[in-house]
Amino acid sequence: MSNHLPVLIIGAGPTGLMMACELKRHDIPFRIIDKKSTRTQGSNATWVQTRTLEIFDAMGIADRFLKIGHQCDAINLYANGERLVNIPFDKIDSIYPFVLMLSQSDTERLLNERLEESNNKVEREVELIDVKQTKNGVESTVRYSDGHTEGITSNWVIACDGINSTVRNKCQITFPGNDLPEQFMVADAQMSTFLPHNEMHVFFDKGTIFPDKGTLFTAFPWGENKYRICANLYQDAPRQSFAEHEVREVVAERTYGNYVVDSISWISPFWIHCKIMDQMRLGPIFFAGDAAHTHSPLGGQGMNTGLQDAHNLAWKLALVIKEKANKSLLDSYQLERYPIVNETVNQTEFLTNMALFDNLFFDKLQKFTQKISQNSNLSTEICTQLTQLSIQYKESPVIDASEMINKQSPQPGERAPNVIMNNSKKMYDYINNTLHNVLLFTGNKPTKDDLTKLKELQKSINIKFADLVKVSIIASEEINDAENIILDTEGAIHQRYNIKAPYIYINRPDDYIAYCSKKLDSVSVENFLQQYLISSS
Repeated sequence: MSNHLPVLIIGAGPTGLMMACELKRHDIPFRIIDKKSTRTQGSNATWVQTRTLEIFDAMGIADRFLKIGHQCDAINLYANGERLVNIPFDKIDSIYPFVLMLSQSDTERLLNERLEESNNKVEREVELIDVKQTKNGVESTVRYSDGHTEGITSNWVIACDGINSTVRNKCQITFPGNDLPEQFMVADAQMSTFLPHNEMHVFFDKGTIFPDKGTLFTAFPWGENKYRICANLYQDAPRQSFAEHEVREVVAERTYGNYVVDSISWISPFWIHCKIMDQMRLGPIFFAGDAAHTHSPLGGQGMNTGLQDAHNLAWKLALVIKEKANKSLLDSYQLERYPIVNETVNQTEFLTNMALFDNLFFDKLQKFTQKISQNSNLSTEICTQLTQLSIQYKESPVIDASEMINKQSPQPGERAPNVIMNNSKKMYDYINNTLHNVLLFTGNKPTKDDLTKLKELQKSINIKFADLVKVSIIASEEINDAENIILDTEGAIHQRYNIKAPYIYINRPDDYIAYCSKKLDSVSVENFLQQYLISSS
């Protein structure tokens, strides 16, 4: 085995496995190592957000997750045992209008299976003991279970090695942030209840022992009568273990008898750390997932944020390694991901502190839930943010947001929505690749001149960026002498994108909109693409 390679991935949790799967999808050689002997065995992170399901769909593995996961269609908020509001997910703009619940062990298993199908595997019981930059990349020293060491040189290192990241520590990078003083307990339990099994339930209560502090209890279903439960605990001193009877008492007290614990398979204490690196890149070393940021589990954002880190970085790194893009493209990783994770860390910390320590929290909660009940758009907005569909990169240097578009149309920097067409075909079925997808909309009633311009534009872009883009024409009927026609016979795509006249969209390999314009000329499109892509002519 060669000890020099383009990419070395440290850590084989969900983020590292996603990075490996995506690099393989882009045909980039790599190695992925982990000091643990096996995958995560516990349930750990149980939320698979809607946006993550869309990414799995692009990878061709969403059905595997849907087959074994548990669909949650709504979230309920309670105060002192009374339900305040039911927030359904069914109005969010996705072909997956729900949150999927399954154990982290299953998520890792499915990603690992995908990786092994491509003849790659995680090298386990291989521990990183040193890493340093060189003028040609990175030198890493690893130690095997039998004690022997190996030096590995690589052009790039991706640190996905968790909250106690060895890479971060060896690089002497600080990890600023706060630790919440409150201790929590998490458990997996079989429970009986009359509450909906396909919905999440969050109980807030005023503390009885400490009236100036609130209590939090969550019950998230992830199988038949199976629940991940979590509760804060006002302990005089930290505890390392809890008895089953204590879990049963907490469930009975905080859910007002709505749940009865039948059995408990796992109990663990935990503390919340809210930390984020100032820079998610150090030269040829990138940090992703918990190695770069960690925060409150409120809202199930953590694992999914790490998966999106990897998804954002992989296509950019692949283009640079293939010498198809300028190295400056890699600067956009920090510029795009840091604001997202910084907001997530700050927001989850703020909401957790407010729920536990704000004397006015219950008044605020009552007013907030009343607004949600009265405004379905607010409910949908909350779900869109929770499921990570609202993530956008409008301020990115590799997004062109200069042209004004109809407010009802998807905007540059936003994710490109998928559309279900006739016969259950999806728009993404036609553009599911690792390229930049240039979509040429004909509009509702294109003229002969419009169609001629679109065909010429398609040929011009294909010639100049042959191996970097796929140019498709979205039309209501076949067009002579045109390639890659997406037949939108019922107008579903045009309607969703709110397009009536000819228009150009460019979607990045991660399915975020990079550019759109009503100018049907190749110069504008080529000028944009050449900002970071290296054309073949």
